[in-house]
Amino acid sequence: MDNPNHTKFNLGEVKEKLMKFTESIKNLKLKKVDNYKENNDIDNKFKTTYLKIALISLMLISIVVLGVTGYRAYEASLIAFDVYLGDEKVGTVREQDSVHAIMDNLQQGLSKTYGIDVVLDEDIRFEETKAKDDLITDNEELKKTIKDKVGFLVYGYVLLVDGEEVGALKTKEEIEDIINRIKEPYENLAEDDEIKEIKIVEDIKIEKKIMPLYKIGNGEDLYNHLLTNSEEIRTHTVEVGESFWTIAKFYGLTVDELIAANPDKTPEKLQIGDEIVLVVPKPVLTVATVSEVEYTETIKYETEIEYSDNMYKTEKKTKVAGQRGEKKVLANEIKHNGIVVAREVIEEEVLKEPVTEVIVRGTKEPPKTVATGTFLMPTRGTISSRYGMRRGRMHYGLDIAAKTGTPIYAADGGKVVYAGYRGAYGNLVEIDHGNGYKTRYAHCSKILVKVGDKVYKGQHIANVGNTGRSTGSHLHFEVLKNGKNQNPANYVK
Repeated sequence: MDNPNHTKFNLGEVKEKLMKFTESIKNLKLKKVDNYKENNDIDNKFKTTYLKIALISLMLISIVVLGVTGYRAYEASLIAFDVYLGDEKVGTVREQDSVHAIMDNLQQGLSKTYGIDVVLDEDIRFEETKAKDDLITDNEELKKTIKDKVGFLVYGYVLLVDGEEVGALKTKEEIEDIINRIKEPYENLAEDDEIKEIKIVEDIKIEKKIMPLYKIGNGEDLYNHLLTNSEEIRTHTVEVGESFWTIAKFYGLTVDELIAANPDKTPEKLQIGDEIVLVVPKPVLTVATVSEVEYTETIKYETEIEYSDNMYKTEKKTKVAGQRGEKKVLANEIKHNGIVVAREVIEEEVLKEPVTEVIVRGTKEPPKTVATGTFLMPTRGTISSRYGMRRGRMHYGLDIAAKTGTPIYAADGGKVVYAGYRGAYGNLVEIDHGNGYKTRYAHCSKILVKVGDKVYKGQHIANVGNTGRSTGSHLHFEVLKNGKNQNPANYVK
């Protein structure tokens, strides 16, 4: 690069002029030699002249050589390098090594400050130039400029779960310790449960990576995140008399949810002062355990249907009672985070064969008076009082308010077992449906059936009235099963 501070010096031109001068001397000598014989005096004079010229030429050549050498030395003393951080010039130096030393010292200082390997994220580059000493940047000034302008990254270790980054820490060992902490509760249980294998289900990798310092996280936060997919864990300290059931009820959880949140706790061995995790985790990592278990399992029995033309279609009876069988099972039980997800059967041994159940169903069409097993609403009207406590007393029926004389219908087919007046019921009709159910129809104004009559579902059996202990015209309707009152609202349609 040309420098305006220096005079141009063309060495080639100097050499060319010297060669031309020497050649002219040589030609002059030859000319004088040819005339030598003619004139010896002239020859002697020529020799003297030639020596003088030769001495002058030698002196001129020496001066030129010394000048060229000095010029080259001066030019070499001006060689320098402009220093750039990215595209920005930050100074000029004689030696590139001095800049590398500044960068190395800065990198080591940052690494020591943050306790992690640091990488300066600005590339240093040099461009050769020429400069006098007063244009060379002071070393301390250059160091300060670089420190102010250079950025830096760090080497960290990233945990990848199924190819996705979930956190980064300073060292690989920190991440490995966290993974071991997550597996530790299951390893402690291994002695009791005869666990054969413990592993992480997801594909996990730890990779070294250059990143900004702020991405390097806290080990405890990463641990909590991997356990619960949240950095906050709510806990409860067990007090006297508490159990998983009482704690679950207090916080609106289920016992199963508490068990899932605390795989390291045995519900039956809860101690005062134990910390129970209340957050049902959705962990990032799944710890799978495989243990060999032996248990007894019931074998379901099959059911066969036989048909009889001696029975109505609405009837059925058990000819042979079914019995469950039993078998002993040896299996590999697979759990994910303490919850059973599968069992792989190794071998089975039948201890007791199941007994097939045989059911007989009728094929005959039943008469209309045979119960269907369902009840219809016995009259039309408005429900004025329901089954349950009323004014301090139990009300066993369903009251349906309607005008006196409104028809009352049999809720299902059956046989009339009472038809007449009965105390507080007033005029009452009671039907036995022959299947364990009875229905009662009270406060009637008129009864249209008598004891012993067989009635069909929907048959007009009485009219609504206001007899007995009654405060208005209505039907009091009761349903009894095996002699015990039931809530009619659960039966009528």
